Amino acid sequence: MSFGKRIMQSEITHRILARIASSYVKFVAITCRFQTRNSHVAENFWKNEDTFIVTTWHGQNLLMPPFWHNWRIIKTLVSMHGDGQLLARFLENMGFTTIRGSGVPKGEEKRAKNKNKRGAVALREMVRALRSDASIFMTSDMPPGPARVAGPGIVALARLSGRPIVPVALSTKWRITMNNWSKLKINLPFSQGGIVWGEPIYVPGDADAEMLEVYRQQVEQALNDVNAEADRLAGLPVASQ
Repeated sequence: MSFGKRIMQSEITHRILARIASSYVKFVAITCRFQTRNSHVAENFWKNEDTFIVTTWHGQNLLMPPFWHNWRIIKTLVSMHGDGQLLARFLENMGFTTIRGSGVPKGEEKRAKNKNKRGAVALREMVRALRSDASIFMTSDMPPGPARVAGPGIVALARLSGRPIVPVALSTKWRITMNNWSKLKINLPFSQGGIVWGEPIYVPGDADAEMLEVYRQQVEQALNDVNAEADRLAGLPVASQ
């Protein structure tokens, strides 16, 4: 490994970059003017001290941490690859706790194939967290894509835990779109913005494979709807998604 790679992957570098990133995100959140829709959805869960599964599209969630009530415990699924360590540091700076694992198995029969990714272990940890006192934040689409296609992991988690999925979208009019698979949005300060919470989606514990597919599609549509509304509030054309 080259000297430059060792520097970029070092713990000190991760701490510095995570501190810079978290400070920037907080600055953006403070300086933007946000319109919010359906905030009562999350507030009702917080008020009743109920846990839920918060979900966004990958690359659309940079501003999520500042708008979570930090006195409510939330844990985030973070992948095991190299960039995951930097992301974990960033989230911890924002008051989140992390669960390390690369996605959730697409069925209990595939657990053995996912041991190296900690997928099955992460799924069990998330179920335990939801059944105790922690909500879970995870993206519905997973790398390497395709983007904006909900995977089966999120509905599997909802079925096993009995807790609902709540889609959320945060958008700003001024932002930079990266040229990667998720079209990562880097929100810019002093902008108009929108925050939209969707209605909770409950997945029955006895849902079979056919029903799980119906709920997966429901999550996908709900995320597209809240993202379109958040873009509209931010003053962007809906087609910008």
